[in-house]
Amino acid sequence: MRKVIERTVFLSDTTIPREDVPVPEFGEGVVVPVWGMSAGERTRFEQSLLDSSGKQSKARLGEIRARLVVASCRNDDGSPIFTLEDVQSIGAKRADVIERIVNTAQRLSGFSNADMEAVAKNSDAIQ
Repeated sequence: MRKVIERTVFLSDTTIPREDVPVPEFGEGVVVPVWGMSAGERTRFEQSLLDSSGKQSKARLGEIRARLVVASCRNDDGSPIFTLEDVQSIGAKRADVIERIVNTAQRLSGFSNADMEAVAKNSDAIQ
């Protein structure tokens, strides 16, 4: 049976998914809360990869994982754990730890591997 959603139901408040990612490398029981993005947050994240002229920035694309960590990691109250000032430091952390967080952020925010490949392919055009 098919039922078209009602506008009010669709526009009602929905819960953004979140998941604790274990980071035992920093101690027993330590987690990083990773939140999915709303459509607007995802758009702002994608725009953060552009330079001031609106073109993809090679430097920012090189920071895509660290920028995704900044955009997705929040305290339980929803406040950001990291800022863009942390991008370089995050990029210097162990790849396996960052990938664990990034993979969760991608899944919760609806980033497919094809989405990430499209970003990388578009970056080839600016090289």
